[in-house]
Amino acid sequence: MGLNCGCPAGAHIPDLTIAECKESMGQLQKVIFQRVFKTAGVKNSFTAVASPMLKASWTALLSASDGTKATISPYIQNPTSEPGAARTFGSGNQTLGGIPIIIGREPTTFNGIMYEESQVTIAQLKEYSCENLGVFLVDENGKIGCLVDNITTPTAYYPIPVKSVFVGDKKIGGLEEPDSNAIQWSFLPNWSDKLKIVSPTDFNPLTDIVNAASV
Repeated sequence: MGLNCGCPAGAHIPDLTIAECKESMGQLQKVIFQRVFKTAGVKNSFTAVASPMLKASWTALLSASDGTKATISPYIQNPTSEPGAARTFGSGNQTLGGIPIIIGREPTTFNGIMYEESQVTIAQLKEYSCENLGVFLVDENGKIGCLVDNITTPTAYYPIPVKSVFVGDKKIGGLEEPDSNAIQWSFLPNWSDKLKIVSPTDFNPLTDIVNAASV
């Protein structure tokens, strides 16, 4: 999964497209959780018609009672991510010139803090560690980060798979800070190759969607 080297090499090095518009997410403030697969072998996804940019597309998912159900997290603060470094082999006399061989990439780790959340919510979140989950990232501007089938002309939008979801026990803040719980997970190597940042058209996911009981 780390290196994508084909053999034999093509007639020339790959074309390199430099986009005029720069891309960057703002501060990550919430995530929307959803299983990667809604049924065995069938991925959860949005389409161009049932778009993640439309509030109506999320309404049924938030109250669903099947594998399509989605939930939005509490606010996550102090978000940090550490992109995976190169996985290497060898040094010294093991390799030519002592130069390590790059054999792949490490996963990307994400860490955040949830302040003053009810431990009822935290206990529910801890159960997510047993799920095959994906996330939709929501930044400070209400933009949504997700995966797509085609980065240039997407027709399907998917949650980003995450592994090793962990929610920590309550940290009692005392006099100088509020109580908190840590949350973390890992993105698989190459997770962002088909990352698309989309702008909702009729809602702000930070404030305009809420979790609903399953029906």
